[in-house]
Amino acid sequence: MTLTPSRRLALSIAVSSALFAAPTTLLAAGFYLQEQGVSGLGRAYAGEAAIASDASTIHFNPAGMTRLESNELQAGVHLLIPNAEVNRRGTTINGTPYDGGRDSSNPYDPTPIPNLYWAEQYSDRVWLGFGLTAPFGLKNEYNDDFFARYDSLESDLQVLNLQPSIAFELTDRISIGGGLDLQYAEATLRSATPGGLPPSAATDGEFELEGDNWDVGFNIGMQFDLNDDTRLGIHYRDGITHTLKGTATSTQQGVLPGRADLKLPDIASIGIQHRFNDRWTGLAQYTWFNWSNFDEIRIQLPQGNEQVLEQNYRNSYALAVGAEYAMNPRWTLRGGIQYDQTPTQTDGRSTRTPDGDRTWFSFGASYASSERFTFDLGYSYIHIASEDLDITRSFNGTDINMQGTTKGHVHVLSAAMRYHF
Repeated sequence: MTLTPSRRLALSIAVSSALFAAPTTLLAAGFYLQEQGVSGLGRAYAGEAAIASDASTIHFNPAGMTRLESNELQAGVHLLIPNAEVNRRGTTINGTPYDGGRDSSNPYDPTPIPNLYWAEQYSDRVWLGFGLTAPFGLKNEYNDDFFARYDSLESDLQVLNLQPSIAFELTDRISIGGGLDLQYAEATLRSATPGGLPPSAATDGEFELEGDNWDVGFNIGMQFDLNDDTRLGIHYRDGITHTLKGTATSTQQGVLPGRADLKLPDIASIGIQHRFNDRWTGLAQYTWFNWSNFDEIRIQLPQGNEQVLEQNYRNSYALAVGAEYAMNPRWTLRGGIQYDQTPTQTDGRSTRTPDGDRTWFSFGASYASSERFTFDLGYSYIHIASEDLDITRSFNGTDINMQGTTKGHVHVLSAAMRYHF
């Protein structure tokens, strides 16, 4: 049976609704999830704005759809296996030391991150596409007697992005593309509240905020063939601000309506690919994140009451280099390294995102089993540098300061199937 473009799009959405039942987990610097394409993961996302090797270019630069060799439906999944250590150095109440609790066990569980893409040529110079991704997310949970429990006990953020896209081939060497970002965000933030002095896990209360929101943004990109062997790509994604509306529940006040703003960063990328010969291709990419707009979480409650959690994020960047080797018409091998700077700073770093500078080491392969099907595999090891925690939370004039260190690593296993039509 031949599927019309509208039926293929409907099939993409139906398949993805099952894939996206899984929660997301913290991985990239901040809480941005780079894992939006399996072939890209294999080269540490070097050159993603330029290479356009498969339909995942819809996320990284929709202009690249004009460079695809065929129409494509792609489904992929990334299994994230994170491990983090959050260790205490000391806790004080109004400057007086006390035994605030214990180190955390690993607050993360292995988690799958799926993506799905559809790209199809509409006319000689026009392509249409659709992507379904989870570009932001975090999920962690600490034990009840965690030393920094007054900062956080549980954080669960999921952002789902639906991206209808279009691309135009302006000339044989220049293409432009863009899309809407239809985003759904939901979050649960839970922390302990002291029930007495000195506080203890046995007498603690809890505060929890749950909320969700739909909002709309956009992204746009261009690709330029500088010559027959070199291509440059640029891409910009608008940072959406979600106003999460829901309920705030506390031991002291019960259930109240609550809201909080979630400010996502603008993201700008420039990538380049250069074909050295018929087998070797080199790639590089620089990505800038406007994280400085995520300066606080302001939880608004009835009657003008609010809680302000300082985040103090700074703008950050990621730099990646990689290469691909076409071993034969069926097999392509790839590898890459990326440095991903954390946007968090000691003055504001929270146990909700116990982040550090990240270094990626990645490799992968693609196998074209036939004219219709290609399979991608990828693996990354991500080292997360050690960073300091210095957190102060205030409760009715009582200041609790929690100091510690955090470090970790992540294994990522990825696989995708591409159907060419």
